[in-house]
Amino acid sequence: MLRILKYFSLTVFSLMGALLLLAVSSYYFPPTYEAVAKLPDSSSQIVLQLEPMHPWLAEYKRIAVIRRLGETDQRTEMFPDTGGYSRTQLYILPEGIFLLNGFFDSVKIYPAKRKLISGPEGGISGTYLGAFDRTQDGSWQFIEASKSPEQSLVAGGGE
Repeated sequence: MLRILKYFSLTVFSLMGALLLLAVSSYYFPPTYEAVAKLPDSSSQIVLQLEPMHPWLAEYKRIAVIRRLGETDQRTEMFPDTGGYSRTQLYILPEGIFLLNGFFDSVKIYPAKRKLISGPEGGISGTYLGAFDRTQDGSWQFIEASKSPEQSLVAGGGE
């Protein structure tokens, strides 16, 4: 009986240790999903990253990054995706700046200055270029306007 209790305890502690190791590794080394869009008439790219906020739930930090070869990335955090709100649409505005528009916020992108300015979701008076979104196979990508039409991003029913 003592032998059974010993092996049972060893098995339980081993399983608990494996679960703890899994949780710690997913917390300290989370996968980051990133999709890249080349900005027209610019040597810059806009990158939208999704970084898990929780080891088990599908909640993500959304990070907008402006990237140009040989230069340090400029980053700004957007409103997080707490479930079903990751789609973010890209526009070019008349002034030659770009706009990332999400369900709850937007980011203006100034490629020449390599500057990102966050703000609330606002009216859009530009040309739709495409969207950062999940594809049919579940991958995170930038999808051009011809393959992903503009959608109304309304919380609670915009998909």
